[in-house]
Amino acid sequence: MVDLLGNPFVGVHELRKELTALLEQVQGEGVDLVVTQQGKPAAVMMSVERYLELQQALRDLSDPEYVRALLEARREIREGQGITIEEALKERGR
Repeated sequence: MVDLLGNPFVGVHELRKELTALLEQVQGEGVDLVVTQQGKPAAVMMSVERYLELQQALRDLSDPEYVRALLEARREIREGQGITIEEALKERGR
């Protein structure tokens, strides 16, 4: 496997031979694999958990109100107007 930008690449031939071990890496270690065909990226193999997290992030980031609130919170933190984790937990009753 070749490591490019933090994502290991695996060819289709190696994927066929080592599928069980590669699935264990994806599921157990949280590794995302880029599957190549004839040396070119063709697909990404990732755990279902990671896939669902990415889908949720895409839904969140497609909501303009969510993005506005996120950018506002980031600005407040940069300007030192944020609150501590303790204050946030207290507000939520924890």
